[in-house]
Amino acid sequence: MALRLGRAQAGLVLALVSAGLGSCGPLPEYSQGPLQPQAVSGPCEVKKFFLLSLRSVPTELTVRNTGEACRIVLVNPALNAVINAALLTGQPAHGVATSGLITGNRQAMVTYVPAPGYAGTDKFDVTLQPNAVGVTFNVVVGR
Repeated sequence: MALRLGRAQAGLVLALVSAGLGSCGPLPEYSQGPLQPQAVSGPCEVKKFFLLSLRSVPTELTVRNTGEACRIVLVNPALNAVINAALLTGQPAHGVATSGLITGNRQAMVTYVPAPGYAGTDKFDVTLQPNAVGVTFNVVVGR
């Protein structure tokens, strides 16, 4: 019996296998493949995640409220992906988020700054075009 996969499923299987999910070994802590984010700076940490075409994936963002921006770089430029837009598609309620293109339309930068004095939860969404690749940032802001 042959297993038939559509184009989207075959791409996902290939991404999972190339990232080490198709084996019994542990996942590497950092990968040059689809594992995100590529870089994080500022008073924050982001849980690693994989970008998936045509859907939004959730990740956890932990931020210390120092007034400094958390900067997150998405998409490895070695993948030669072309990004036409990085859109903020869901605004945070308790801070300011921005998104934009960097590195000659091969990477996206997302920034988040919590409102002064705020501690608690927040959330915002970013969508990369083409292919509607999305990320939902579930934020925990501490002091």
